[in-house]
Amino acid sequence: MIVQMEGVSFQYDKTPALCDIQLEIPQGSLTVLCGITGSGKSTLLRLISGLVKPSTGSISYGGDVNPKRISMVFQQPETQLFASSVYKDIEYGLEQHGVPKASRSELIQSALAKVGLPFEEYSERSPFLLSGGEKRRLCIAGAIAVQPRLLILDEPTAGLDPPAAQALLELVQKLQQSGLTIVTGTHDLDAFFPIADQAVVMSQGSVYYSGPIHPLTTDPAKLSAAGLEPPAYVRIGATLKEKGLIKKTPASLEDVLTELQAHPLAIPVISRNIMEVVEDADADVLPTEDNRFQAYSEVIHSKTTTLKSRWQERDPRVKWLGMVLGSFIILGMHSLLPLLLTTGIIAGLLGSAGLSWARTVWFFKPFLLMFLFLWILSAITWSSPDYSLGPIGFTNEGIILGGLSVLRFLLLVAIGFLFTETTTGAPLREGLEWAIAPLKKLGIRTRNVSLAVSITLQFVPWILGKLSQLQLALRSRGRQQNKLKQWTPRQIYMLLVPLLILVISMGDELATAIESRGYDSKKDRTPTYALIWRRSDTLSLICILLVTGLLWWCSLAT
Repeated sequence: MIVQMEGVSFQYDKTPALCDIQLEIPQGSLTVLCGITGSGKSTLLRLISGLVKPSTGSISYGGDVNPKRISMVFQQPETQLFASSVYKDIEYGLEQHGVPKASRSELIQSALAKVGLPFEEYSERSPFLLSGGEKRRLCIAGAIAVQPRLLILDEPTAGLDPPAAQALLELVQKLQQSGLTIVTGTHDLDAFFPIADQAVVMSQGSVYYSGPIHPLTTDPAKLSAAGLEPPAYVRIGATLKEKGLIKKTPASLEDVLTELQAHPLAIPVISRNIMEVVEDADADVLPTEDNRFQAYSEVIHSKTTTLKSRWQERDPRVKWLGMVLGSFIILGMHSLLPLLLTTGIIAGLLGSAGLSWARTVWFFKPFLLMFLFLWILSAITWSSPDYSLGPIGFTNEGIILGGLSVLRFLLLVAIGFLFTETTTGAPLREGLEWAIAPLKKLGIRTRNVSLAVSITLQFVPWILGKLSQLQLALRSRGRQQNKLKQWTPRQIYMLLVPLLILVISMGDELATAIESRGYDSKKDRTPTYALIWRRSDTLSLICILLVTGLLWWCSLAT
């Protein structure tokens, strides 16, 4: 499959991620997509896969626009395994692609054989209990079982030990030799440059270089200018060539060894020790640490701002007070007018905090279906209904009270969202620990409480982020066919199981991390964040008291 990109740009909310991408990927090639973190690699891979649409520009596939001909394997295998067995996990993708059930078993056996997982041994095993390398192979098996023409791999060797990484490289080579077009985003240039046909170097959301591998190995400065470190065999080869020990630039580590074996008498003439040679190599071939850091800093600076937002500068104690008072006032509201007034105030606060509309919708979207269900449930009655829908009846009173309750819950979620989006972990924890410090006199371990609450509040965005990754991975396994593009009950169940496993794993890792640091709730600790009260915090406090007082009066008056 040929991939052609013309003038492609992409934005996250209003932040540019890719700009004017002009790119062509030949049929049957192995293309390495590389660049520093934040350069746009993963975004470009998702655009090529068709999982996201470009803001501007066009992407064509040589006349083939069928998304079923494209498969993608993400970086983290634990976010793309969904079924109870290896067989069912691969079968799900085949089912979504409309493969008849009678043909699935043969395709699954063939895919597992290609990735080196014997069908008899692995088909009934749980995918969640496989090793890291086996999970990665299973993900590739699920991707190639549907017989795609384009395979996209995101950091395929990340987290693998050397034997597993080497086995995966051999697998990639075999897949390419079978005629499959492969695009891989990676930082592992030592592994992929020797086997790749071409490279695409990304820098600050643009294509810095696109073409054969050879120019990058003969002139490492091209990689260095993009903030990348050339492969080890390139650095070694450049130094040895400069010293006259080899004649040509090596294309792999094996070439370096072959050249040295062909010139065994040239090695003893080195009059300087190996450390001096390495120092010369760093000085002559690679950029200095200062230059490399400067290039990296420029990229980071282009993606972020050096100034903190006004909300982040506020003392966390003020924000804690605002959230607590606001929550109590909202819970005491039982009429529409104060709730609508509160809705307008919170909407204004969200806007003033610089939170994008897209991110706000992304956060609230998982809650909407649940709240809609609760609203409908609260309106149902089995006697004297005002409205009927078949055997189910609804009352006006239930609709009104249910709507008010749902609105209250949404406002509580909105306050929590505003708080967690504008307060990082350390300020959040220090502010809470300061507020509950008097409880120490009652024997309450306030340090434990503040740590637990701060972790819980920060867990919500993390869970939503993981859920978004799982949804993207599940969608890549088989594009949804229904017009409404909603998740079916079966798919929701498939998402919940790996999400629960991820949450439990994260909880276990947090517990291990706390234990390894020698956490002792009885001992005082040095705070990582100093609480500083400013004049602006006093003004914020006055505003909070006035607004909450007004809302409380309004709720009592109505």
